[in-house]
Amino acid sequence: MTGMSTSDQSAPDLAPPAPLPGADKLANHWGLVLGYGLVSVGLGLVLAVWPGETLVVVAVLIAIQLLVSGVFRIVMSIGAKGIEGGVRALLAITGALAIIVGLLCLRDPVQTLLIVGLLIGMWWVVSGVVDVIGALVSPVPGRRAWDISTGLISVIAGGFLLINPKLSLGVLVVIICVWMFLIGGLALVAALKMRSALHHASTAPAGPSAAPAV
Repeated sequence: MTGMSTSDQSAPDLAPPAPLPGADKLANHWGLVLGYGLVSVGLGLVLAVWPGETLVVVAVLIAIQLLVSGVFRIVMSIGAKGIEGGVRALLAITGALAIIVGLLCLRDPVQTLLIVGLLIGMWWVVSGVVDVIGALVSPVPGRRAWDISTGLISVIAGGFLLINPKLSLGVLVVIICVWMFLIGGLALVAALKMRSALHHASTAPAGPSAAPAV
């Protein structure tokens, strides 16, 4: 009995690692998701109404979105609550990858259409797979549906670009615009739901029946 008790006490703690102090307030704030959604929708709108889009314009706008996405993912990897260590690492890696790809597009925006399409396609597939895995294995409170939806959209869009790399500039612009509008719109909906859940949690009566804060 003593041996069993000692073994039980020495069992490793499988609880998710705690976020860095202070970073959790930013990562779990609905305003962060709202800002990401507004930037994505805004960039998609600019690209859609830009007169005579060129490859340079497309590369610069998608680079800005990639940089914003990379920072967003790194913040989430550092401060989001309830995420397992492996998912945190994947978020950080994809965030760094997004920043690298974005900087590559900014460094030399006058690239071939094929290279730009492949870079975007690879990034969308990788980030989409990570989002779906994270949502299924270690979901962020209030964001599971959003992460799964955006992940699937990214995988489908990225896979289409990788399968059809020799697209015209017009088709590439349409795909990027649709992706930005969908991702941004879903982010806005998720942010409003997170805000509503936080409001209900803060106004709920104290006690065992009170809802946990998101």
